[in-house]
Amino acid sequence: MNSKSILNYLEMIANSNLMVNTFMHAVALAAIFALFLISNNILKRVVFQTSVSILFLSVTINALVYGNPFHVITFGILALITLVNLFMYKRDLQITNRKWNIIISCFFIFMGFWYPEFVNKNGIELLIASPLGVIPCPTMLTTLGLLTLVSPSINRIQYTITLVFGLIYGIIGVFVFNVYLDITLLVLVFYSGMNYFYGMKRMTEIKKD
Repeated sequence: MNSKSILNYLEMIANSNLMVNTFMHAVALAAIFALFLISNNILKRVVFQTSVSILFLSVTINALVYGNPFHVITFGILALITLVNLFMYKRDLQITNRKWNIIISCFFIFMGFWYPEFVNKNGIELLIASPLGVIPCPTMLTTLGLLTLVSPSINRIQYTITLVFGLIYGIIGVFVFNVYLDITLLVLVFYSGMNYFYGMKRMTEIKKD
């Protein structure tokens, strides 16, 4: 398939699954509410990681149904890693205590949530109908934004692999498909990577002290 055919494919599945789009927005909101409103650490972690895994699984299933093996493999890996972390990684999730990190993370979460590409709806309708959880880039924007919001308390392997796939999809979106909105995904990958490793360095220094 050439780039035009793939763009047509993405537009087709984005507009053929509007009910799924809306449900995935509710799933993303569940992850956000878990972080800000649930005080029980175990329940918070379960709701958050389950929500993220559902977003990844939704893209995987849509790709399987519509015959895109690349998306099946990449998002299948992301879903599997998230589910493994749900059961194996017991560390409490903590929202970053840096105000600007919260603001920046929420901005990118919103960009994935709203994502004004592929769906034939107006700006307000996109808040519930954008292709979040159906096509890769808006899903990567929202999920990586969510992980960045709890960085560095998130599992390093989960975060690193999500960053790598975010970089791959960002490069493909911008330089292969000329979807320049996906520059936001590249910016998020760069910011998230720098933020995470800076946070890990600070935690190491605190432990030494």
